[in-house]
Amino acid sequence: MVKQRTPCTERLIIRKQAFTCPHCGERISMLLDLSAGFQSYIEDCEVCCNPIEIRYQAEEGALVSFQAGIP
Repeated sequence: MVKQRTPCTERLIIRKQAFTCPHCGERISMLLDLSAGFQSYIEDCEVCCNPIEIRYQAEEGALVSFQAGIP
């Protein structure tokens, strides 16, 4: 039996977000998935390797709020 594939109805919306690392003060950036709604996760700074808590809210593909802080 062959399984039918259904077309993907959700589109991935990616945005590059620049911000300052709360540990070292360097300007860094990362990609955010705005199709995911609310996100909260830990990501290491690409300069100093310290953990950064990333929290953001997206609605209808637009970034509503963004925070990058010390976990």
